[in-house]
Amino acid sequence: MKSLCLSQAVLRVSLVLVLSAISAAAKNGRDFAGFYTISNAVEQGDQMVVTLRVQLHNNSDADVKQAVLTLRQPVGAPLGAFQPVKLWRNHGEVRLTQQFVVSKHEFENWHKGSQPHLMVVTHDESGQRHDRFVQLSSRPALPR
Repeated sequence: MKSLCLSQAVLRVSLVLVLSAISAAAKNGRDFAGFYTISNAVEQGDQMVVTLRVQLHNNSDADVKQAVLTLRQPVGAPLGAFQPVKLWRNHGEVRLTQQFVVSKHEFENWHKGSQPHLMVVTHDESGQRHDRFVQLSSRPALPR
């Protein structure tokens, strides 16, 4: 019986440590989050021309200047970018729309629950580049 109680205590402590580590790591993963919708999809051979509309929130605890949002392939190669965001206030929102060409396979993955691989690219005062992942959820329609 003591062994079972000790095992449960060890399990609880382990769970708390794992959840703490995930929570600490998740902050940067959620600095930028929001919703997306895809429209005007046109098939062109093994590719799709799509309009991607996003509504994104800045939760990074800082204003962001000259942010460029890039759409990338899952392996990281850029597919294109939205127009730069001159000033994106902390806790502020941006709404952007851009047309992209993506593989039919990637387009199908989005419809199966995978999200577009969108990154916020910024530069700090020293010129250091920072690429941060945007956590997205699909929405049937977004306000303009």
